[in-house]
Amino acid sequence: MMTKRLFTLFISYLGLYSAGLLYAEEDLTFYVVDYPPYLMAENEASEVTGGDIDVTRAAFASQNVSVNFKLMPWKRIVKSMEQGLIAGTISCSNRPDREGFMLFSDSISAVRRVVVSARELNTSNIHTLQDLSNFSVVSVEGWGMQKQLETLKIEHQTAPDLASAIKAVRYRNIDLLYMAEYPALFYIKQLGIEQDLKVTPVTNEAVLPLHVCISKFYPNADTILTTVNEGLLHIKESGQYEQIRSNYLQSN
Repeated sequence: MMTKRLFTLFISYLGLYSAGLLYAEEDLTFYVVDYPPYLMAENEASEVTGGDIDVTRAAFASQNVSVNFKLMPWKRIVKSMEQGLIAGTISCSNRPDREGFMLFSDSISAVRRVVVSARELNTSNIHTLQDLSNFSVVSVEGWGMQKQLETLKIEHQTAPDLASAIKAVRYRNIDLLYMAEYPALFYIKQLGIEQDLKVTPVTNEAVLPLHVCISKFYPNADTILTTVNEGLLHIKESGQYEQIRSNYLQSN
């Protein structure tokens, strides 16, 4: 019995040791899309910034782990995570179709789901996603909210990115864009069309938590998940999390 227990402890030690080697030899790298104001980068050579970046970096740093962030198209991120080629991504939602190959951290932030429309369009009767069936709708291809429309069989068009989707509502014959609130507001302001468009909350849709998402097939995935969760708990208890969110909101 004692021999079996010692063997179990030895295996656990090896797991922690190998994880330590991974962290010592190279920083963890998470790949992200441009998702202002949570994640912001002008191009692949730019430094990625944003509130969720600061929270994730602080959580890992509290556990003496360094992390990097690089841009990558969303479809390639998903494919790479399915194959265990990358550690993962951040600011992504927990969806059933991702559970087979992703681990999800505790929440790092959250988004409110909204529709973007022309100011003159009557959106007062939009309370649930099924209400969108009365309009022509666009969403960003492959993103969680587009997959949600797909699952519910709500007819919609897709756009390759958020800027294109907003332009479809402003300049084409599309009634609504289904999207997260802050990224939509950010791009509307960036495109200089605040006077033309409005944002209406989908009131019966709960606030959507966002996570650090880790490939189940990446080396030491379970250890990475434990590390970030312990880090998130640490920075929340110390007040650092609220300080980051406060600075982030003031700066945006």
